[in-house]
Amino acid sequence: MGSEARVEARQQLGRVRTSEPGILVVELPSWPGHAPGQFAMLTLDASGTSVDPLLPRPMAVFRGDADGLEFRYKVVGRGTARMAALRAGAELGVLGPLGRGFPAIDGPAVLVGGGTGIASLYEIAARAGSSARVLLGARTRDEVLALDAFRALDARIEVVTEDGSEGTRGRVTDRLEPKADEAVYACGPTAMMRAAYAIARAAGARCWVSLESPMACGVGVCLGCAVPTQNGFRYVCTHGPVFDGRDLVWEGLP
Repeated sequence: MGSEARVEARQQLGRVRTSEPGILVVELPSWPGHAPGQFAMLTLDASGTSVDPLLPRPMAVFRGDADGLEFRYKVVGRGTARMAALRAGAELGVLGPLGRGFPAIDGPAVLVGGGTGIASLYEIAARAGSSARVLLGARTRDEVLALDAFRALDARIEVVTEDGSEGTRGRVTDRLEPKADEAVYACGPTAMMRAAYAIARAAGARCWVSLESPMACGVGVCLGCAVPTQNGFRYVCTHGPVFDGRDLVWEGLP
């Protein structure tokens, strides 16, 4: 299994190119690059005059290049509502790239995403091309993030919705069924990733999971994103967000 070289994080001032509910595109003067699965901390008020929200927001990078980054998300509270209200030209602080991304795919793979975790899988799916089978799950069709963007890739895309409004009806892990020689890459609710890991382990397949956790800093200072592993507590922001499923103490995850 290959790995991506880490790039040193930078604090930059970005400018909103496009903003609408669920999509944010930010122009950056010199983004240093990132691995699929890494994230950034966004400070929505770059001037520092506002304290709502008080803390920056950790956001998975959906896709990006030397000109900027795109984020896909779900509006669920005040912070994301304010993000959705940003206008073109607004300035915001961007710290990144942060964390450890997915190892590079060097063989057959199954990618399984649920809810907002889908955003973390786009770039690894784009790199994998036709060698990857991508399973996207949500409660309804309207909650499947970036479905059109995924369907434009060479990867084999399958959609599973709990209400049957798109694709197969059921839970996304119902369609997982990996082979022993396939690597599984998962991101979504903890219960979904726990099920994905159990299915992969039973099949003899390696499973990598990207954890989602609240955090205040993104660099291992606040200690707010500690998770239990076989080697003690580790931090989602610096040791993750991507972990080998074998290393986690699943019973201790929220």
